[in-house]
Formats: sequence, structure tokens, C-alpha cells
Amino acid sequence: MQRQQRPNGEARRRSGCWSCKARHVRCTEERPSCARCVRLGSQCKYGMRLLWQEDAVQRGICLGREGTWSKRKKPVKDGDQIQLRPKPYFVSATGDPIFLHTFSRDFEGKIDMDISDEDVEEERRVQRIDFPRPTKALSYFHQLSGHEAYLLQFYIVAICPNCSLSPIDNPYLYYVTPMATIYPPLRDAVISIAATERRLVNDRRFEKESWLYKSRALRGLQETITSGSVSWPFIATVLMLCFNDIVDGCSESWMTHLRGGLTLINTLSLQANCTESRTLRKFCLMYFVAHDIMGHTAGSSPISSTPYAWLADDDVQEIDPLMGCSRGLLDLIHEISTLGSILDTRLAVRALTALESTQLDNNRSRLEDALYNLHQYPPRSTPNPNIAFVAEAKRTTALLYLHHRLPSQSSTTSHPSPRMAILVDSLIAQLQDLPVTPTLLWPLFMLGNASPQNEEHRRFVLERLGRILEARNLGSVRLARRLVEKRFREWDLRVGEVGGGWKVGVGEAGFRGKLVSLA
Repeated sequence: MQRQQRPNGEARRRSGCWSCKARHVRCTEERPSCARCVRLGSQCKYGMRLLWQEDAVQRGICLGREGTWSKRKKPVKDGDQIQLRPKPYFVSATGDPIFLHTFSRDFEGKIDMDISDEDVEEERRVQRIDFPRPTKALSYFHQLSGHEAYLLQFYIVAICPNCSLSPIDNPYLYYVTPMATIYPPLRDAVISIAATERRLVNDRRFEKESWLYKSRALRGLQETITSGSVSWPFIATVLMLCFNDIVDGCSESWMTHLRGGLTLINTLSLQANCTESRTLRKFCLMYFVAHDIMGHTAGSSPISSTPYAWLADDDVQEIDPLMGCSRGLLDLIHEISTLGSILDTRLAVRALTALESTQLDNNRSRLEDALYNLHQYPPRSTPNPNIAFVAEAKRTTALLYLHHRLPSQSSTTSHPSPRMAILVDSLIAQLQDLPVTPTLLWPLFMLGNASPQNEEHRRFVLERLGRILEARNLGSVRLARRLVEKRFREWDLRVGEVGGGWKVGVGEAGFRGKLVSLA
């Protein structure tokens, strides 16, 4: 079949309205509204539409002429699933060299689309959902609009299974979802999360819903505070708003929600003999504490003064399926960060005394022995065999973090110590056989920070982070990758003492006013 040619004198037009451009149809260009927009009753707008670089990075699309264009395209057959994924900026599977974009500031030391009913029905045919109680679930879904039903279904089918290493122990599915049917602010927060994840894969049909339902959830929380009926659904809503901020771009509000949720848990009374209340408290406490502890491992930020304490019946050696490690390991990581923060404060004004150096060595040896002797075992109800290997990889990462955060006086800034080199090789061997999921973000981040001088290690870290973003375009992963790339550039340019000091995240996080979530 011959290719259809445009009539003579007719060139490709770039002056159509936004709606026609989005639908890739020819615009008749009547003013103020074209014929198609009048017929569909949609808003018709003309003019230039700006795309900011940060927005393009969040949506995983190319900016300007960054993309690769070719006349030869692979034909798309019926039934093929098209996946929109972020561009892998630095890593190539062919083994090509890694290119890190460097700017002058590195040397200076600065660093409305409509959705039709046919579209909704097509998405529902692609992703079917099986509910434990179909009658009740379907009756609730009939109360929602088409957008709300689709986004809630997307949360249940596509988001919840990726939030836990265990298909059985998944509070996002078995506790948050039922509460969302009885507490409207929590439902709005869940719908906002689903809309945000769709927007981040360049599905702009739900761009407005992402912000609309988030504002509704915040407004619902304000009304609940006014009424004085704060309970566990309220805390679960705060948790999901924190979840949304981490997914969207790790904006500074995620830490605000985290601190607020942790304070509420400490002040909310625990009902006696209430299994559901204890389960929700256990889930929310683990989420807030783990994100708080892991977030402070990204740099020399002040340690949170908000106290926490596990429940009396919590087993500190049991691996939590949400975080992929035990509570005992989190306690040791928190202690390392606290000692590191004290060390940074003292070194900022003076050198350590002989007594302080001895105390530092004793603390390092004590924490190292505790990490080596730490035993973590998976819950009995978890069928996933990888959960024990993930926990072991995170224990190795904690040892690497210990020697990097609390370096000995004999360590140099140009090359890692032999012990750290052994830990790096051991961690890479452990990560190579594990499925690439967001729960490995912290080990990959620490690995990139500890071994920036090795080209193969760089390639390994960036390739794994790119594969995580291909699966889910999470804001925390994007920000962590930016910090790792910054570490590599600083090493190449020898800007400051970047070899052994804990410098990653300090300048970037301080400049942007953000902390990256690594949990």
C-alpha cells in the first residue's frame, strides 16, 4: 500500500489547539473554539505550551531534542501492550561508556485531556480485579464515578502488590483499602496516589485528579481535626499522603507528614483487646519509623528528636515484609546515624580528643559486632523466599554504612579500606541474584556512595536504578539517582574531599530543602 501524501502546498501544521494536538487530529483552527471542541464541548485553547525540565523528568519523557527519532518504526500489532517508561540517561546494556552531564556550576562548587467512556472500559478489560467479597466491593464501586472507580482499581491491582514482599501480609491492600470505603479523606488520598502514578508514566488523563483529590484529602483531615474525632483512619490518611509525596518527587512535605504521623501514634491511646487497632498501629509505626531512619542515612541532616518505641509484643528479629529488614536492624542503623551526626557536629568546630577517638572506636566495634551477630528470619506466613536474601543484603549495607559514616582515623580519602572493599564486593554479589524492586533502593544508594571510583560498580548501580524506574517512576528513586550521579561527578572532578567523607546528599538535599526517602 502506498503511503498517503498530503495535498500540494499543505504542510504539517503546528498552530492547532491543545486538545486536537493531544488527540493527534487535524484542527480546523476556528477562533475562539475549533469545530471539534465545540462538538465535544471541551475547552479550546491556543498558544505556546511550556514544558519544564523537572516536569519532563517526573513524567519520564524527553525534553526538546533529547529523544531519538527514526523513520523506521516497529509496527504495533493488535493486542500489543505499549509501556511508557523513563529514558535511561546514562546506562546502556551494550557496555558503552557512561556519560555524566557536567555543567559550569559543578566546577564552581554550586550545584487537559478528556477521557471517554470507551477509554475507561478498555482499561477495565486490560486489568480485571478479583475481590474477596465481590458483592460488597461491587456495590461500593457503583457509588463512584468512572474516574474514581478506575483509579481505585488501579491502586488495588497495580500499586498494592508492589508495596510488600509478601502477598499475604499487605496492609495497603487488606487494611487501607477497606478503611478507604468508610473514611472519605483516605479514599481521596488513595485515588490521588493512583492518579499521580498514572501521571508519572505520561498518562495525562488524570493529571487534574492527582491534585484535586489530594486537596480533598487535606480538607477532609482539617474537618476531622475540627470535629475532634481523630482515629486510625486519620493516621492512615496521613501515611498515604506521605506515600504520595514520596512517589511524586520527594517534596519536603513528605517529612512533615511523617513527623506528624509519628507524633499522632505516640499520643493516640491504644484500645485494649482490639486486634485491629494493634495491627494498624504496628503497620503505621513501622512505616513512619523506617522512613525516618532511612531518610537520615542520605546525608548529614539533623537526627529527628521524635522518640519511637516498638510494641511490647514485636519481635525485633522478624523481617518486616514492607521494609525487607527487621526492627533490630533499623535500631542499629538509627544508632549509627545518631553517632555520625554527633561526630559531624564536633568535627565542624574542632578535632577529636584522644578520649573521643577511643570512644568512637569502641562504639564502631560494638555496632559492628551487633551487626555481625544480628539474626533476621522471615515471618512464617510469608511464602516469598527472597525476603531473607533482601534482609541479608540490607544487613551488609548497614555494615558498609557503619564504616563509611564512622570512618577510622587511619582510613584515607582516596581509596576505600580493605574491609570496605570486601563489603562492597559482597553486597554486589548479593544484589545480583535478587529481583530489582524499590526495596533495594537503600543498598544501591549506599553502594554508589561507597564505591564511586569503580567503573563497573557505577554501571551496576545506575543500571539497577534505571530498571527500578522502568517498573515504577518513583520520585524517591529519581532523586536518589540524581544524588548518586552527583557523587560520581564530584569524584571525577575531585571537588572537595569526596573520597571518604559522608558528602552525598548534603549539598543537594540542603539546596533543595529535601530529604530523599530510601526505605
